[in-house]
Amino acid sequence: MKIERLNLNRREVLKAAAAVGVTSSLGLSGCSEAEQAQQAPVLQGAIGKDGQRVPPWSNWSGNQVSEPNERLVPRDTDELSTMIAKAKQGIRLVGAGHSFSPLVPTNESLMSLAYFNGITHIDKAAKQFEVAANTFLASAGEPLWQEGFSLINMPDINTQTFGGAIATSTHGTGATLGSMSTNVTGMSLVNGQGEVVHCSQDNNAELFQAARNNIGALGAVTGMKIQAKDKYYLQETSWMMDLQEGLEQAEALRDKHRHFELYALPHADYIMGITLDEVDEQALSQPQESSGDAYETFKTLSKVIDTVPFMKRFIINAGASTVTKEVRSGRNYEVFGNIRDIRFNEMEYSVPAEYGMKCLTEILDIIKKQNINVIFPIEVRYIKGDDIWLSPFYQRDSCAISCHNFHDKDYKKYFAAIEPIFLKYDGRPHWGKIHSLTAKEQSARYPKFDEFLKVRAAMDPRGLFANAHIKNVLGLS
Repeated sequence: MKIERLNLNRREVLKAAAAVGVTSSLGLSGCSEAEQAQQAPVLQGAIGKDGQRVPPWSNWSGNQVSEPNERLVPRDTDELSTMIAKAKQGIRLVGAGHSFSPLVPTNESLMSLAYFNGITHIDKAAKQFEVAANTFLASAGEPLWQEGFSLINMPDINTQTFGGAIATSTHGTGATLGSMSTNVTGMSLVNGQGEVVHCSQDNNAELFQAARNNIGALGAVTGMKIQAKDKYYLQETSWMMDLQEGLEQAEALRDKHRHFELYALPHADYIMGITLDEVDEQALSQPQESSGDAYETFKTLSKVIDTVPFMKRFIINAGASTVTKEVRSGRNYEVFGNIRDIRFNEMEYSVPAEYGMKCLTEILDIIKKQNINVIFPIEVRYIKGDDIWLSPFYQRDSCAISCHNFHDKDYKKYFAAIEPIFLKYDGRPHWGKIHSLTAKEQSARYPKFDEFLKVRAAMDPRGLFANAHIKNVLGLS
């Protein structure tokens, strides 16, 4: 979500703050002592087998850290297979580090597939392409475009790798569109014995259904084949609505547009709607000058509110009331992707689509009732159901509700307050985002949970790819 969507730059935020006697002279830069206490501890790194210190690891937001005693970076599939076959301790694969749950942390071997990158083949007749697992989503748009193709859909954070995105059913929005995993038509993995295994709908079908949301528990995914479509342009329209109006119109807007999402503002009386639709090149609007990152604006606004918390609702509404309708258009991958300069932590649950607005309403109500210290917009998206065993969208069309707080703010009280609401509506957590569910709760949500465990046991009989978190969410001994 870029700043032009909100039409809120620093000048307007500070102008709104000044109206209630608040200015940037109140020491709004830097972290308070309470905020600093929320930041992850500084790690020195473990001493490796060669006596040298191994660099510690941290995810993007800093809420997950670990001290692996070994870092592995295989240069090709043969070296990867040898490393796995000879492994004497656990291995966790790492991509871009955009998971907020403890999928990666390990004090054993941390493996990067940094050399496994790039689009390796494009089948123009089938409109499919093969891509190495560590390729970043952002780097695929232009090469595909030059060949006449595009991804069918994308998330708005494009600094993830294909391997990581597929492992957790990363998604964009669109009631007729599935997660990125639904567009995968084939995959290649190296299992826990160092063997290369291929799978598709027609070859190793059970492995295919497990691998398209594998949470790094089946082996090292080296590459995949993905269904694309002819290249296309998108037009994005964003506007602010009265909260109740937005809640009432959400499902109609969802059904009318290729992509629709909402951004609900905690403690406010407004909600933002965003639609994206395909347009012809001739209909493209003139490029608009970007005025910055909206999350940076909300960070500044958060610091203002910390100074005068009793005026929270007034300040947020004052800023939201200035928003005007915005339209921008361009190549799809340019419109989908957004830069994330401001770090945050995130909880996301997907509930049945028909319960989306009820669930969101209760979340907004509990934030106000408990006066939770959060102003970060709540993102609401729609995703088509699929048949992938551990997909949050398994056999049901879903509404994904993503709740965030800044990385240096305490998210635990906030997430603890809203998680029971998600569970009330039979929510399934995003595997890469913060949640408290164990294998007992997860297995009740996934009819194919036991089948996944059987495939996992066959792919990784030595349990190489299971850290403490994987054991907890899958119920492994």
